[in-house]
Amino acid sequence: MAILLSVLAVTVTPTAANAGAIVPCPNGITEWKLIAYSRGVAVWEGYRFTTLSVTPQFLVSDGQLLDNGTDSPVRYTISSSRSQTFRVAATTGVTATPGPYLTANVSATIEMSRTTSIGVNLETTVPPRTRLIAEYGVDGYNVDYAIEAWRVRKTDGKTPVTGDQCEEWGWYPQHTIAPTHLEGWRLRTA
Repeated sequence: MAILLSVLAVTVTPTAANAGAIVPCPNGITEWKLIAYSRGVAVWEGYRFTTLSVTPQFLVSDGQLLDNGTDSPVRYTISSSRSQTFRVAATTGVTATPGPYLTANVSATIEMSRTTSIGVNLETTVPPRTRLIAEYGVDGYNVDYAIEAWRVRKTDGKTPVTGDQCEEWGWYPQHTIAPTHLEGWRLRTA
């Protein structure tokens, strides 16, 4: 049993052979976190973000169909009756905070969390022989990005800076829906 445990410990313990390259810390690291401190050595983890794709998207919280089967225009009053919360979140691998990066690099209108309102009324006229789709929600973005993680061991107690010796620690592809503060109705015909 002891031999089996020592073999398992060897296979799961990182070594220099499988660690990332040690290189000068790159530009663009936007966040440093102290993740360990022992015997006068601080271990810091830094994050650098890269945008892979951004697609604008209307995030629907409520929708209604308005059918006018007559030969005359029909006036409708509709109201949002359902609320939904949309949130930005890093999906896996690291504890980086994507909010500041997204607002600086995708849109200043992004909010980390947005809950849509209820009871917002809209009056509209539906043309003859038309189906109108009325959707209530917020403008947002469908964002694919990546977080690069870098680690630094320091003994001087200072936060790492560009040029310190960093170890490549991982590349973490992420996906999120990023809501904005722009909320309202969107109308289209079917």
